[in-house]
Order: sequence, then C-alpha cells, then structure tokens
Amino acid sequence: MDTLSGKIAVVTGGASGIGRAVAEVFAETDIAGLTLADIDGGAAEEVAESMRVRFGVDAIGVATDVSVADQVDGMIRQTMERFQRVDILVNNAGIAPVTRWPEVTEANWRHVLDVNLNGAFLCMLTVLPIMERQRSGRIVNISSAGAFVGSVCAHPAYGVSKAGMIAMTKSAAKEYATSGILINAIAPGSIDTPLARRFGSAQVEAFRQASPMQRQGNAREIADAVWYLVSERSTYVTGATLHVNGGSLLV
Repeated sequence: MDTLSGKIAVVTGGASGIGRAVAEVFAETDIAGLTLADIDGGAAEEVAESMRVRFGVDAIGVATDVSVADQVDGMIRQTMERFQRVDILVNNAGIAPVTRWPEVTEANWRHVLDVNLNGAFLCMLTVLPIMERQRSGRIVNISSAGAFVGSVCAHPAYGVSKAGMIAMTKSAAKEYATSGILINAIAPGSIDTPLARRFGSAQVEAFRQASPMQRQGNAREIADAVWYLVSERSTYVTGATLHVNGGSLLV
C-alpha cells in the first residue's frame, strides 16, 4: 500500500466507528501526525494513545463539539501548534437520532444540521485557508446513502444534512480545484458502527435484507475508501461522491 508519509490529518468523530477506522488506516500507511477530534475528548485521547503505541504515530485527541466555531478553531490551532500544517481533513462527526416527523421540532431539526452539516462547514472554513497557503490538501466529507433516499429511520434532518454535505463538497471542489486542494465525499450505506446499532436489531436486520449483498458494511471498508481519496491514487478526482453501500441504491 502507498504511504501517507509526512502528511498530517484531522479526523472528526475520531473516537469510534468510521473515524477510528480511518485513523487506523492512516496510521498503517505511515502518516506523520493525527488529530482525532471528538465530543468525547477522553475517548479521542484513548484512540490517540493506541495509535502512538501500536504504530508509533504522533497523535493527539482533542475534545471538540464541531457545531461550535470556537471549539473548531481551538482544535485546528492545537493541530497547527503540534504539526505546523494540515494536509487532510476527514469530516466524519455526525449524529443520527431516531425521530419521526410527528416529533420533529425546530430545535431538534437545527441540532442535527448544526452537528452534521454546519460542523463540516466550520471545519472546512478553518482548514481551507491553511491548505490554500500550502497549495495542497485533501478533504473528505462523510455523507450517507440517506442523502439520496431520505432518512430511513433517523431524524428527517439527517438525510437533509447529508445531502447538504454533497452540495457543499461540489461547491468547494470547484472553488479550490486550481489550488491543489481536492474535495470529495463518500456516501456509506448501512455500516456496522455504534451509531447504527442504536437503531435497534430489527432495523439493522432490515438494512441487511435491503442490501443486494445481504450484509452491512464495516468501518474498515469506508476507511479504505477514504484512504483512496486522500492518497496519490486519486489525483484527478474532485467534487465526486463515492458510493460505498453494497449496492443498496440499486433496489
């Protein structure tokens, strides 16, 4: 496998699930430094310690609520103080509360959008000037198949937020295409993560049955797709959405 030698990455939602798997793939490919941002700062630091011990990677965990601009600014500032650059941003932090339309309120609608969409926006807003000065960078936004089919069992704002990420990806990709910055999205299907398990066993089984492959994906399968988009194997890919969903949009 090609390496990410010399690169510095920020992964939001890095304490578990897809974010942790991304950190492990990056560490395996000899990345120089990792910032794992998560609302659970203790868990993020535990993963960072694991990366340091297992792979010898310089990694830090930073408690970050991505919906709060000051916290995002602080997290990126810590990253720059530690590593002096940011080469890769993976916007993975997100929530998917189970809320049906009759229970939707303006407050819970805004909360989902604030974390999933505005959180990714704030991270991009903070990192893009750094990448522009470097004349290089890679951003991967973790969207969802829900962007294309609407929320299945999560809050209706979930699908809206994930569709918004794709539109934001395309807009930014066009703006920064000549600046050496490639910006793409991944739309996972149902992935076996702690977030998905909160939907309950019946819904998880329904996800399995709905997939042509008759199974959920795993976090490593998404992480490998992220690696492709940040590696030197994807130098002519920007503004794209990579579907990693076991064919679930085919039915």
